Amino acid sequence: MSDPHISPPSEAKITVVTVVFNGAGGIARTIESTLSQDHPQVQYIVIDGNSSDGTRDIVASYGSAIDVFVSEPDRGIYDAMNKAIELASGEFVLFMNCGDTFAGTGSLSAAARALVPGTPQVVFGAWQRKDAGGRLTLCCPSPAGGLFNHQSVLYSRALHNRFGSYVSARGFTTADYLFFMTLLASDSVTWRCIDETIAVIDVGGISAGLQTFSQKHAINYLFGRSSRLRLVLVLALHPPYFALKRVLRRLR
Repeated sequence: MSDPHISPPSEAKITVVTVVFNGAGGIARTIESTLSQDHPQVQYIVIDGNSSDGTRDIVASYGSAIDVFVSEPDRGIYDAMNKAIELASGEFVLFMNCGDTFAGTGSLSAAARALVPGTPQVVFGAWQRKDAGGRLTLCCPSPAGGLFNHQSVLYSRALHNRFGSYVSARGFTTADYLFFMTLLASDSVTWRCIDETIAVIDVGGISAGLQTFSQKHAINYLFGRSSRLRLVLVLALHPPYFALKRVLRRLR
């Protein structure tokens, strides 16, 4: 007999969160994309870090269409994400950050169809990378290889009660990667990948660059997914590699 307190996947309440700071150029398309989702139960939370570029006015113009809107100083993106987790009421949560969008109006429903009621779980969907020229590249998740994107991940909010919040520390740009690596290492958490494309991601975001690259490799080492030699080589060789890439970009 099914538990009457657990919603079937097609009806599960999902909290979508957008965190933003001075994102007036992209916040409207993210909001419009989220509000267009055809999933029957969506709570939408926007957490703004006290923007000064008009972002707050844009968000406020949507009125009650946004369920929770907070605009106040914070200690960075993961602090803002943790605030949202505390305010969320959905059984499941997905973060769609400023400038990013859902791939289509049925993206959230497609992810929800992969859920298993009453199970602590993570659903990894595909995503499209949008480069500076507007070109799109399809990316498919491979959790075993550490390849996934937060904006295309739907997961049980209750997992934060067991595994804690996102680590919010200055200079640490991979707290989401650390959180999901922790979930993947747990025998009590179910996860699966789906072919559905959930999100379109602006690859010029905060998590791009050498710092994030190095931190991910350090996390992989801590979880036994990478050798010490590989970590040492990454830390030693990639700074000059990234520097060379920056020089070549300027010369184009």
